[in-house]
Amino acid sequence: MLMKKYLALLMLLTISLTGCGFHLQHEPEVPPQFKTMSYITSDPYGRLSRNIKEILRDNEVILVDNSASAHYPSLRVVSENLVRNTISLFQDGKAAEYQLVLAVRAQMVIAGQQVYPINVRIFRSFFNNPSAALAKTAEQNLIKDEMYKEAAKQIIRKLKSVNAVN
Repeated sequence: MLMKKYLALLMLLTISLTGCGFHLQHEPEVPPQFKTMSYITSDPYGRLSRNIKEILRDNEVILVDNSASAHYPSLRVVSENLVRNTISLFQDGKAAEYQLVLAVRAQMVIAGQQVYPINVRIFRSFFNNPSAALAKTAEQNLIKDEMYKEAAKQIIRKLKSVNAVN
């Protein structure tokens, strides 16, 4: 009986928080002045672009055509670079641990003139298990996906600093 009361209370709390528009702290929000913008990238179907567009869609941002970018703020991804570095070695000289570094350069262009740079760097490390090559590849892909999601969140979070400047 006591367990049912706690479950009912938990459900009521969850429903009330969902209904009031509560967002977890780690969910990025787009500032009001950027609710209509253009998004420009050289890889519109890449991992980073898909993640950025998903966050913009969740924030109900209206994306206008790139030709209208002079009239609206424009988020531009200038470059993205993913590098894998060896951190440690096994006794036989093979790589034991890698570090992945994702560096993204973007910019927010306002009124076609004011350019605000946005730089993001994400670091992750993973262990190389030579006896499980297939699992290593799957793990590396999961880590990369997570890194691109985190980079997209950080880019959107940094839009707030552009908002504070204006």
